[in-house]
Amino acid sequence: MRIFMLTILILALLAAPALAENTELGDGRWFTLYSSENKVLLRTGIRIHVGDRFLDSDNCLYQVYKVDEARLQAWARQVEDQGAWAAVQAQGLPGANNKQIAVYHTHSGESYQPSEGVDSTDQVQGGVYKVGAELSKRVEKHSDVKVIHCQETFFPYSGSYRRSRTAAIDLVESGELDAIFDLHRDAAPQDEYYQEIDDMRLTQVMIVVGTQNPVYQVNEEFAWQLKEVADSMYPSLVKGIFYAKGDYNQDLHPRALLLEVGAHTNSRQQAEIGSRAFADVIYVTLYGSLPRESKTDEEIKKDPQLQPTADPPPGSRGGVWKGLLTLAGMLGLGGAFYLFLSTGSWQGVKETLSHFFRVEFRDVISAIPWQKFHPRYLLGQLRAIKFGAGAPPQLKLIQEWWQRLFKSRNRL
Repeated sequence: MRIFMLTILILALLAAPALAENTELGDGRWFTLYSSENKVLLRTGIRIHVGDRFLDSDNCLYQVYKVDEARLQAWARQVEDQGAWAAVQAQGLPGANNKQIAVYHTHSGESYQPSEGVDSTDQVQGGVYKVGAELSKRVEKHSDVKVIHCQETFFPYSGSYRRSRTAAIDLVESGELDAIFDLHRDAAPQDEYYQEIDDMRLTQVMIVVGTQNPVYQVNEEFAWQLKEVADSMYPSLVKGIFYAKGDYNQDLHPRALLLEVGAHTNSRQQAEIGSRAFADVIYVTLYGSLPRESKTDEEIKKDPQLQPTADPPPGSRGGVWKGLLTLAGMLGLGGAFYLFLSTGSWQGVKETLSHFFRVEFRDVISAIPWQKFHPRYLLGQLRAIKFGAGAPPQLKLIQEWWQRLFKSRNRL
């Protein structure tokens, strides 16, 4: 019996890459998951099956009981919580002492439409590689942690998990990893992942656990630990934990997880901010509290480390007024330079401007019928308004009320 069970386990591990294929729509569409009361719980490009589970941002656990594949809809009912895992200690997780993690991208062409003009490519690295680079740099910034950011691509989309498995095995065998993450972006409407946390405009991160990994419970524990830390550091940063059919190569390491950082409708810059915030979560979960930096309070307050590396949100930090003032200054300098070229000297510029304000500007101002801006004139014009026979009765009632008010005001 023991040999039989061992054979089944080996066969399951050999079939693992196939279990991850066809688990995502991959064409920009998404499923909508509803509660039994028809409240939207999640919109995701991951295929939803009966029996899948979703732990939302409020730690409410739902299990799918109905799926309409044709309409890309599913329904789930709330089930009893399994109970949060033991709190992460200040010194981090036991066994996470190698100070090395890895990041790779199975769906290599996934991109962010607003920033890159396409939601996916099929020949070059997509935007997820830049998001992965930001996460990697952020983790390494905290201490002597090394992040291996795999730059391999695994085109085409079909069969990509089978190809990325080879790279993931190489990463796991290259050294003692404390964790390994397969970083993706989801498919969903823009507002599904967009979030504002502590004045940061970012995308949320959803953690995906593959339930067809025979020992997925150890990966699940790590996912809960990450969410617990994220909830304390950046509430609402983690959108939730989705338990999906598939293995996602998570059988290769007890702390292997898939991350959905934003959706194809979000900007890459917002996804980068979300990835840097989640990098803090990874570090604290694995290694304990963030190391203290020798900065003054004012320097820490101005620290832009969680801000986008490019294309900052318009209008932030007084950008609109600054732009208007800059434009006005440029127009003024341009006009002065034009007058200088026309008159041939700065004295000519001065005389031209003096003549304009003494004569032409005065004529323009004097031509304005200022009496028509007087309140008495405006009130009289309003009282004299006549409505045609086809006017709505509400307008006539307003006119009658206005005339009575005007007469009573005159009597006073």
